[in-house]
Amino acid sequence: MVTTVAAPVNADLLRLRTEFVAMPGLCLTARQAARLLSVREPKARTLLDVLVAEGLLVRNGGGLYRRVVR
Repeated sequence: MVTTVAAPVNADLLRLRTEFVAMPGLCLTARQAARLLSVREPKARTLLDVLVAEGLLVRNGGGLYRRVVR
């Protein structure tokens, strides 16, 4: 029997990803995401940037994050 260990799930990242998937037109700033998740703004920005790196979100010049249109 082979056992594999999965990476821990980041609940905040999962929730943020779920919000953007459920609402394709959602646009948030890092400050708004921080309020949504009840976290500090730097952590929210990091989470948003992870979703940008994954290709789910893009960030515009004004600091708004939105889902990539495919």
